[in-house]
Amino acid sequence: MRLIKAPKLYLAAFLLAGFQIPSSHSMAEVLSIVQDQQVFTGKVMDESARPIQGATVKNLNAGISTQTDENGQFSLRVSKGESIQISSIGYDSKIFVIDEQTSFTLNSNSSNLEELVVIGYGSQKKVNLSGAVDYVSGKELESRPIANVSQGLQGLVPNLNVQFNSGAPGEAAKINIRGITSINGGDPLILLDNVPISSAELNRISPQDIESMSVIKDASAAAIYGARASFGVILITSKSGKGALKINYSNNFTWNTPTVIPDKITDPYVFSRLLETSTDNTPWDNVNFSEQYYQYAKERSDNPSIADVRIDPSNPKQWEYMGNRDWTRYFLSDWNNTHNHDLSISGSSDKVNYYISTGYNRQNSPIKIAEDYFDRYSIRSKVNYKLNDYLSVGNNTVIGLNERVNPSLYDSPSSMAEIYHVFPTSTLKNPDGSWAYSDEQRNTGAGRIAAKMVDGGQMRTKRNDLQSTFNAELRLFENKFKINADYTFQRNTRNLNRYTTRYKIGYGPGDIREEGISSAYREAGFSYYNVYNIFGTYSQTFDKHQVTAVLGFNQEDYRLENIIAERQGLISDLFPTVALATGTAQVGEGIDKYALRGAFYRLNYIYDDKYIIELNGRYDGSSRFPKASRFGFFPSGSVAWLINKENFLSDVNWLSQLKVRGSYGELGNQAVSNFGYIPTMEPYESPYLIGGKVNPSIKAPGLVSNHYTWEKVKTYNLGLDFGFMQNKFNGSFDIYRRNTIGMLTFGKELPKVLGVKEPNENAADLATNGWELTLSYNDSKDVSGSILNFGATFVLSDSRAKITKFDNPNNRITQFYKGMELGEIWGLESDGFFKNQEEINKLDQTSIIPWGALSIVPGWPKFVDQDGNGKIEKGYVLGDTKDLKIIGNSTPRYNFGLNLNASWKGFDVRAFLQGIGKRDYYPLDYLYWGVYQQPYGNIYSHLLDFYRPNNDSDADRAKHSAAYLALGLADQNLDAKYPVLQSWLADLNLGTRVDEAQGAAIPQTRYLLNAAYLRFKNLTIGYTIPSHLLQKARVKNLRVYVSAENLMEWSAVKRYFDPEVLNINTYTDPTVARKREGNGAMYPFQRSFSAGLQLTF
Repeated sequence: MRLIKAPKLYLAAFLLAGFQIPSSHSMAEVLSIVQDQQVFTGKVMDESARPIQGATVKNLNAGISTQTDENGQFSLRVSKGESIQISSIGYDSKIFVIDEQTSFTLNSNSSNLEELVVIGYGSQKKVNLSGAVDYVSGKELESRPIANVSQGLQGLVPNLNVQFNSGAPGEAAKINIRGITSINGGDPLILLDNVPISSAELNRISPQDIESMSVIKDASAAAIYGARASFGVILITSKSGKGALKINYSNNFTWNTPTVIPDKITDPYVFSRLLETSTDNTPWDNVNFSEQYYQYAKERSDNPSIADVRIDPSNPKQWEYMGNRDWTRYFLSDWNNTHNHDLSISGSSDKVNYYISTGYNRQNSPIKIAEDYFDRYSIRSKVNYKLNDYLSVGNNTVIGLNERVNPSLYDSPSSMAEIYHVFPTSTLKNPDGSWAYSDEQRNTGAGRIAAKMVDGGQMRTKRNDLQSTFNAELRLFENKFKINADYTFQRNTRNLNRYTTRYKIGYGPGDIREEGISSAYREAGFSYYNVYNIFGTYSQTFDKHQVTAVLGFNQEDYRLENIIAERQGLISDLFPTVALATGTAQVGEGIDKYALRGAFYRLNYIYDDKYIIELNGRYDGSSRFPKASRFGFFPSGSVAWLINKENFLSDVNWLSQLKVRGSYGELGNQAVSNFGYIPTMEPYESPYLIGGKVNPSIKAPGLVSNHYTWEKVKTYNLGLDFGFMQNKFNGSFDIYRRNTIGMLTFGKELPKVLGVKEPNENAADLATNGWELTLSYNDSKDVSGSILNFGATFVLSDSRAKITKFDNPNNRITQFYKGMELGEIWGLESDGFFKNQEEINKLDQTSIIPWGALSIVPGWPKFVDQDGNGKIEKGYVLGDTKDLKIIGNSTPRYNFGLNLNASWKGFDVRAFLQGIGKRDYYPLDYLYWGVYQQPYGNIYSHLLDFYRPNNDSDADRAKHSAAYLALGLADQNLDAKYPVLQSWLADLNLGTRVDEAQGAAIPQTRYLLNAAYLRFKNLTIGYTIPSHLLQKARVKNLRVYVSAENLMEWSAVKRYFDPEVLNINTYTDPTVARKREGNGAMYPFQRSFSAGLQLTF
């Protein structure tokens, strides 16, 4: 620190120059301040140690200020121990206490156009980008207490669609960029420090280790990655050491509660009476409770203090149950906790920079009576050493251990359904302490579920990851030419150990029986992944010309080995291993591999900082295609014009940036199976006895087409970037079209006599059109002598995809067809309910009766006869769909996010809202339809508004409980929302495709739900302790915060389930039936409240 003594007479010079005394100080105070102050000189830099010119430096005690020069230097009259505030457009303002420090670092924000953005095999200033690239700073993740990197990306970037299908611990996100690219699906290429990883592997990265992320959307910027980039690219850069030694520690402790659990009817009499009513109008009529049962139910309904289990009066050898509890809420605890800890050591000198970190994260599930959690342990070391002015070497190593533990009962997402469907009348335990019995043919009761959770076994999955990158950089000709080379090896192991054990169920007093099976299952997987990169970069600036050229080579190879073994009949439940089981061993082995090789280039030319042209390309070869069609060339080009730098706009002071961009590029899609071009024969055991024994057999090989190669993706993009008022307000708008040519799908329909499916070939085309908008505002104001920083960012995007070519000569809607918009929902138009038998006789709906067995009665759904033939029928050919029509679309549209932030006097506040503006969902399964599905589920409060043709008689009313009468269930209800209570009316077991579904399982306009939502995703409030209070403890920075995640939501589906559980229900393939996942019966999303700290030494 340089302090220069100044004479007291400087006060007169300031006054003569027009210096004004701040209103908060008297003349005497100012005189005293200036007498004691000295002239201090310092330097202001950004995170990359580059000087910041024009930054304002203010003495908060005296109210005087100055600005930095072109070298970032400033001089200001200030005394040791006083506070200065430094602010600059494009950076977050910060307050520093003057001590021995002479350099000050500001963090950039979204309006900084000079910030370097990482792109493929290099970086560029944000202002010079000609492609569609979005940048996310790691600070966005640091400011929000999250355990999952994907979670932090949600809603930050337009058309970066991040969806979670459940709230399970360690759940991997489904990530999509710019909508649907292929009917075969596909994920964006995600690279961490230039090494490809999957979205699941994002779970294994600590958010605190991330420096920045770049989202590459168009082909011009992505073409350098060729075959893997057709779905977009996400480039993640981890932190490196900068400046003096820093030790950072951060933590957060979080308390979670489920967001939405549907409201069930728990009154035992109401539930039982309605359950029986639901089967009365069916030919099976399989629910008929006794008078004794109803008497017990009525007594429990009127007086809940009566015991919920007793010895059955009609059979003293068994228990009788009459619970009155929502067992879903019991098994899924009201509150559970998670916690996260991160520690890092970093720094740099002239020769070396280093960043070493370790982290631990525990995510608990809501299941409270058994272990169910996800643990993540990570160690990261990133070191770079400058051997001399020409050569640097480095290493980036990551070691990770992840463990997922859960009851063996829940080895798949759909197995959670039992928890949601437990009858409220069941009971957990018997008076003797044994687990309570339930009739499994009717419902898996609370006692049996608890027995399986606690005593029925466990599944433990461990994954160990080791990844190490060795890199070198050679600099020649005064850094104008650089050669970079790196080699990465990745070794992963996966160890799955699942076992089931027998458990005991109490049927009656002294009657305890052992149930279930004992088994052991073991799976071990080993993967080997190698990545090689070498590329040269030439950069030259002369006069008004800037040229950058990149030429390189990339090669990758991957191998996976997997072994499984399973046996039933454990000798002892104490030793649940395959070796100590007596059953027949089931053993399997799998080996998979692929390789990729490519040469790439980029040529970037900038003239006069106004005109930009860039060419990218890659020549790629993939082992996933036949040798004759294995290689492809994927070029792209983009141009940009910075109009605001033209002379004719030089006097427009309020315009900070105006740039137009255009690009075109071609990419390849290799997201197909590794050996899909080779006919395979699958071994199996024949079901026939030959020679008195079962013999191994082999299935016939499938057909392979000669037309089997890359799907080609051609993308057109036009963009506009703008900024006003020194970039306080800025934004961008992009419109694009993406044509996917030659999608691999079934070819022409072949005769069934072949006995095998048609082969996949490049036989379909798809067009995706979309747009995206980003608007942001960042500013600062002097409020009470301190700078108030505030900002807002809004993102909005949309995309739609249509089939432009498909070989469907019969134009069947159960297959892709030309002109089809992906996500179409075909269904019937509702026309209320049948009111009487006369209406039923006039309209023949027998073709849509579930199982052909239910009776159409008053209160049954009635539909519009579109073709006027007096029948309700389904047709499956375009132009002759009979009474079917398109009633909605399941693909999400108008994805949006709003990010608000402010900071003042050490306090910071961030609010984040996110949602989907348009999406249709037709509900299926128990959580919406309850007993309309089948009489094995619950009854929900919304279903009480069902059609009731008549009032109950006085005799029947006398039998009912007070609760039943109070709900109006004994009264007529002709103006109902739901049809007559009839089980199997909405049964999805017949199938969920439009040609399979029957009854209320056929999508119809009356129950089509608006699945759009707005979610208050995050609110974080923090406070940074003033640095002068921390000096004695040698602490550089201490921030404490509280945060809330998924604080509230607004949606028409919120009454039934969390709106985000519907993400998996975007079904775009008409040949595939909807599954049970995505209908709400899964690990619930959680509302989280946390507190933590961020500490720097």
